[in-house]
Formats: sequence, structure tokens, C-alpha cells
Amino acid sequence: MKTRKFGDDVDYNLYNFDAAERVCSSHINDEFFKKLIKGSTTTAKCDYCKKVKPVIELSELLRLIVIGIDYLFEDPTNFKYLDKESETYFDGDNFYFEEMFSERLNLQITDKDLYNDIYNHLFNDSLYYWKDEYGSHTEYLFDLWKIFKETVKHKARYVFYYEDTFRDFRLGDPINILHDVQKAINDFNLFRIIVPSDKLYRCRQHKELAEVKEAKDICSPPDCYCKTNNRMSAIGISMFYGSLKEEVCINEVVNTSDTTMPFYSIGYFKSNKELKLVDLTKLPTVPSIYDEKENQYIDTILFLKEFIEDISKPVNVSDSAIEYVPTQVVTEYIKFNPALKADGIIYPSSKAKSLENIVLFKDNAECLRDLDFSLPSLRVMKVRQLK
Repeated sequence: MKTRKFGDDVDYNLYNFDAAERVCSSHINDEFFKKLIKGSTTTAKCDYCKKVKPVIELSELLRLIVIGIDYLFEDPTNFKYLDKESETYFDGDNFYFEEMFSERLNLQITDKDLYNDIYNHLFNDSLYYWKDEYGSHTEYLFDLWKIFKETVKHKARYVFYYEDTFRDFRLGDPINILHDVQKAINDFNLFRIIVPSDKLYRCRQHKELAEVKEAKDICSPPDCYCKTNNRMSAIGISMFYGSLKEEVCINEVVNTSDTTMPFYSIGYFKSNKELKLVDLTKLPTVPSIYDEKENQYIDTILFLKEFIEDISKPVNVSDSAIEYVPTQVVTEYIKFNPALKADGIIYPSSKAKSLENIVLFKDNAECLRDLDFSLPSLRVMKVRQLK
């Protein structure tokens, strides 16, 4: 999802890049620059500490710093209204280079000589202002997600996709957030292949000791038994909830305070073919503003992190009937989306974000057809043993 901002074409005429000095990684407290410089194939004497280390030329460092400046800031003369009463003659929060570089950019340069060289090469008389002064693209996406949630929970659950019917005048149609999520899944390749050797653990808590004897007793329930809302599926819709790890599966399913169900059964299935799952646990790291190839994805990745946090958070039992609606709609959108062709979703556990749950888009009949149950793996245990 490429979200280029206004002014991405840098005005290089503002800056002086003519610099032959060499810089090592010791003088900048920024992870992107440290990694970049340490990975340099050029080893030479740093002009600031006089030590022989991997270095880059100051001219390249200057160019990348300007990439970051351009990502964050814009020239108000291009977009702001004139304001004769303002000190800068433009409305809003505008500032000159000195304030931008020393107070707002937040680039920590530990060597005084290097700081002065960078400052002098980049200094100019232009004005700057925050590109996101009135809201970032991340904020736009999350606001649209909020509109989507409110729409499907309180206005229209089944026909929210009609164009203009539920449009917000600032944000657009609620359905657009699902299109954005779909595009991000494909752009970032958020997929994981489950192979036939992978164990798919399934757990069920029950009343009687001998209630679970074979695959049909522990796989996705028949539709007639789907009488409660789940995080990814509504009442009446059967799906396979499980985990790739036994202990995670037990932790998610077993309620130790429910004395009416003193037993639980645990076992695993294996798919008889490869499964393609949307993996919402392996997002890319947020790029640096100085990364000229990847900084265009910052807003989208930040939104996805918030989005996944939101759909995996714990829900009160008393509120679950309505609070699960947005994630159920997202799940169906992924399930039937021909651009994704997914067999299920991997998502963070609501009890521990480092753990993974899976949901397969397979009802009772599809489970028995497409998944092979390991009968020797089936164990029946007493809930009280977990306390």
C-alpha cells in the first residue's frame, strides 16, 4: 500500500551535497544510519574520530537526511494560506530551518564537528511545516476503521458496502478500509503456508469423560451447534479454531472456573494438502523516515499494528455479541475474497500477544474431508489439573 505524500520530490536545489568527508557509525544515534554505515563495503578512516571503520561519504548521509526531512516537512508556500498577522506570513505552525533541524527532526548527532558540517550543508532560508499537521495517513486509516466498526455494529451489518449510503464526508465509504487491508495483505505478502506435516491442535471442554472419542467429536461443530458468537465467526457459522501449539490451544479454550465442564480433550489434525493462511502476526517492522525505498509504507504498517491489536484484544462476555461483529465481517471478507484465496487466518492470542491462534475456513463436513485426525494424539484430561 504505497501512500506517497505531498512534496515527495525533494527540492535538491535547497541543499549543498558537495562533501567529501567520510563518516562512521559512532556519531549518529539512529538505528537506520548505524546499520547502513556498519554494512558499508568501504572501510577507511573516519574524518571525525580518525578511526578505520566502515564508512559512508558525508554527501550520501546528507542526501538521506534530506529524504527524512522531506518525509516529515513541507514548504508552506505550496499549500498554506497567507496570514499577514503571522510572523511567517502563513497560517498554522511554520518554522525556519534552524528550529526544524535542531528541535523537530530529532536526529541525534553526537559529534559536534559532524553536527556543524551537516547543519551548514543543509541550511537554507525556507520555511517548513509538518506534513501531518492536520492528521497523518495512519490517523485517517484508523478513523476509517472506527467508522467501519460503528457502521457494522449499529447501522448496517449486511449491506454496509453500498456506495455513498454510509459515507463519512471526511473519510469516505466504510468498505474502503477492507479494500485497504486486502491491499496491505498482498503488498506485504502476509501469508503463511501450512504444510501437511504441521500439527493443528484442537481443544474442547466438556461435561462427560467419554464425550470425545473421534474426529467428529472435536473438529468444527455442525452448524446446528454453533449457538454462540466467536471472534471470527457469527452464530450459525462453523469454523475450525485451533493453534499450532498444544499449550496455546488449551490456554485459549479451557475455562478453569466452569465447574459444569470438568473435562477437556486435546488432539491434533493434519491437513491433507497445503493451506494458505493470512498471517496477521508477522508484520514488517516500521521503516525509518530516512529509508527512501520503504518509508512510503510507514503509515500503512503503523495502522496495521493498531488494527491487529484491536481485532485481537479481549472482549467482555457480556459485550461479545456486538463487539465481535467487526472481526466477523473482516473474516468473511478475507474468506471469500478472490484476490486473497485464503484458507484461514493466523492471529495473535488475546491472552498473550506473542502466541498464535489459527482459524480455518472449514465447517464440520469440510474438516472431516480435508483434515486427518491423529487418534493416538487424543487425550482427555481433568480441568482441575490445570489449576
